[in-house]
Amino acid sequence: MKKVLIVDDNDRYANNLKSYFDSKNISSDRAVDAKEGYDLFSKNPNYDMIVSDVTMETQTSGLWMMRQIYKSGYKGVLVIASTGFDVFGVMPFSSLFLPWFCGLHWMIPKIPLKQGTVEWVPTALSKGKSIPF
Repeated sequence: MKKVLIVDDNDRYANNLKSYFDSKNISSDRAVDAKEGYDLFSKNPNYDMIVSDVTMETQTSGLWMMRQIYKSGYKGVLVIASTGFDVFGVMPFSSLFLPWFCGLHWMIPKIPLKQGTVEWVPTALSKGKSIPF
């Protein structure tokens, strides 16, 4: 069975992601901040996917956690869900920069997620590929 780690301090976003993965019969664990997320990853580095918010304990703690996981040699799929992607111009820049910075494969904008819709936006690492699950 596939397994996902969701790292987000906002219950609404985390619950909507969990509901999405549950509907696909994909098991998920949740962490409420980057420290807890990295601790869970360290105990189980075999997650198929990690989905993280950017802003939790600090403005960029999610990015730095993802970078640390990427640099550890993680071979799964890395995804960031962020309200920042809903700002004009941020997503095109992020789709090129974040694969280099933290091995990011997909982005999920949070405005649709807030309504319960998971939109998969590929980065340069996933252009032309179908959504992961």
